[in-house]
This record gives sequence, C-alpha cells and structure tokens, in this order.
Amino acid sequence: MTSPVATARRLAAAAPALRATSDDQLLAAWKDTLAAFLDPGSPERRALDPDLLQSTGLSPAGLDHGLQSIGSGMYGEAATAELARPHCQKEDGFSLVVLPAEPPGLILQSLLPALAARAPVLFKSARAEPHFAPAFLSALSQRLPALGDAYAVATWTGGDPEVEAPLHASARLVVAYGGEETVGALQAAAPGRIVTFGPKLSLGWVGAGADVEQAASGMAVDIATFDQRGCLSIHAVFADPAIAGVFATALASALNELATELPPGRTDPAGRAGVRLAREDADLRGLTWYGNELDAGTVILENDVRISPSPGLRTVRVHPAADIPPLEDWKGRLQGLAIAGDLPPTVHEAFLEAGVSRFAPAGALQTTDAAWRNDGIDLAAEFAYGSGGSPDTVSATTPSFTRNDRGSVR
Repeated sequence: MTSPVATARRLAAAAPALRATSDDQLLAAWKDTLAAFLDPGSPERRALDPDLLQSTGLSPAGLDHGLQSIGSGMYGEAATAELARPHCQKEDGFSLVVLPAEPPGLILQSLLPALAARAPVLFKSARAEPHFAPAFLSALSQRLPALGDAYAVATWTGGDPEVEAPLHASARLVVAYGGEETVGALQAAAPGRIVTFGPKLSLGWVGAGADVEQAASGMAVDIATFDQRGCLSIHAVFADPAIAGVFATALASALNELATELPPGRTDPAGRAGVRLAREDADLRGLTWYGNELDAGTVILENDVRISPSPGLRTVRVHPAADIPPLEDWKGRLQGLAIAGDLPPTVHEAFLEAGVSRFAPAGALQTTDAAWRNDGIDLAAEFAYGSGGSPDTVSATTPSFTRNDRGSVR
C-alpha cells in the first residue's frame, strides 16, 4: 500500500497537468459525478450506501436528505461561477485537507475550491467514516482521468509523526475540520499555513411578524438534518417573547411529524441519557417541554436567555428574546443563524460579531451552495496562494485561521 507521504509527492508533481485542465473539462466531470452521488438510484450510490449508512448511523431518508443539503447547491450555475474564478495555484505542490467523521459529504466544500484553484490535494478521511471521499474521488477521476493524479484520499491514525511530520512540513496549506483536540494539534504542527474549521453550532431566530407554523416547519428541518450533528444544525432558538410559547408548541409538532418523513438514525446510550437529563432538568425547574421518543425531538421552553449546549437527538431550547441575546461565551463557536420574521440590524450585527458566517431563512440553513464562505474564508484563494490568501491583501505570515472576511458573509 502506498504511503500517504509518497502519495503526496505524486500529487505535487501533477500540478502542471492540472493547471492545463480547462474549466469546461472540470465542470463536466464535476456535474456528472455530483449528479450521480445525489441520486440514490445511481450505481455509485447503490454501491456506497450500505457502508455509508453503517458508518454514519443515519437512516436512509436522513442520509439522502443530508447529502442533498450539502451537494444540491454545488451544482449548476454555482459550480460554474466557482470554477470560473481567477485564483490559480502557480507553482507545484500539494495541500492537505483533514476531513471530519461527520457529516458525510463534507469533502465537497473543500474539493470544489481546490478544483477551481487547480490545487492538488491529499484528503485524510476519518476512520469513523472512510467511505464517501474515496468513492467520490474515484468516480470523478473515471470521468476525467487527469484528476486521479492530482487528488487522493488516505486514512491513518491521527498523531502519527512518521506520517504527519513530513506532510505538515511540505504541504503548501493544511485545511482541517474537526474537534478542538484535532484542530489544536494541527495549529501547533503547521503554524501560519493552516485554515481550521473547529466544532461549532447554529441557532434560530423567530422575530416579530413571523409566520409561526412556517417558522416551526423550517426550523424542524434545520434541526433534524444530519440528526443535529453538523455545524449548521440548530441547537437553540431565540423567539420573540410574545410568540415563544406558541412557537415551541408548533416546533414540537413539526419535529414529531418530521420523524416519520425523516426518521432518526442510530442512537447510543450516552445520547439518550443526555436527552433524559435535559427533560428531567426541565421538570425540576418547572419548565414546559414537549417530546415523545427520545430520538424524535425534544423542545424545552427555556426561561433563561443564555445558551446551553444541546444533548443532541433533535433536542432544542426555545429562549424568549426580543433583543440581543447574551453571546459573549459563544464567540467563535457559532456557525449559522436560521431566520423567521424580523431580524433587527443591531441583532444581526451582534451575531456577526459573535462569528456567525451564514444567515438563511428557516429551513434553508443547511442547504449551502458553492458561493458560501465558511467562516468568511475563501478556500479557493487559500489553496491558490498557499498561506494567508491573496498576496495583495494578506501577509504570508498571517495565520489564515484568524481571518474573518465579513465581505463574503451571506
């Protein structure tokens, strides 16, 4: 078996051929491959799904819905516009992307910018989910063989110095998704040449004038997608005090109905215990809560405006708040905000200051597209220039994970 270090050398040498690949060639291969992986009836998905269902623990409907939410916006005009952008890696070399165990399909959010920048990449798959990335890259290279020399995936035990030391030393850029321990170790190993996307959660906002039923239906989808395990999963909702109680009731009903259409996947004892504790805590504090099966959704009508971590399994707290909620303890740990009704400019700015990089209508928070810049970071530019983005705007010695380009927030 070829070592990751030897694979990286091969990828680095493929940079000139990759630069010669046209936008039209890349777009055709990308669109055809993505269409196949978004179609549960395609040969590629039929071959992949058994392994993917086992590794992710999602239900079949949950897996298909989740992949659609990640991939559908990276098709068509969005992909065309991304591949037509002017960033291009001018010299030889490779980048390293460390993928998380969940959600599946997240490779798409870094692979498309890498293709746009003509940047060879070695992807590290998590041992807990080693299936989607190699299957997608294999299918992509079958449609455009030149990409097989420039993109590869490997799996190894994180922290192995014999593998990682030479990779970190020679990679033009390291992009890492993962938990605090993984991100912290990589920041120490590749300072100044790393973009990190650490663990985050998302919130909802139901302001004055919201259609309560529509808001509840949309928020339920944003909560249930990937069984609340992604950075864009909603864990708490701030609602106008005048409608918070009615909204909580409607949200519980929407989650209960969605559990039939989008069944929850596999659970573990720790997750179920966390939900029980949340329900018991609500009882002890005299709070109203709604929920049937432990994994089908729990809604707690909270009387404290401070955010508390959700135990998962589609558990969410509804906090009454008409103005800026306390976000200080969560700065840098928030990803997105699903919106229904009015969002005052001062509240919008407060969420921006807290690090929120995606604002979307309720029900569309997790349906990202190729134009979204996670944490405000332009990955195509990062891949192209190797460290710190465009040399016209950012010093090559500036660690790119400290930047938050609000101009690209959408």
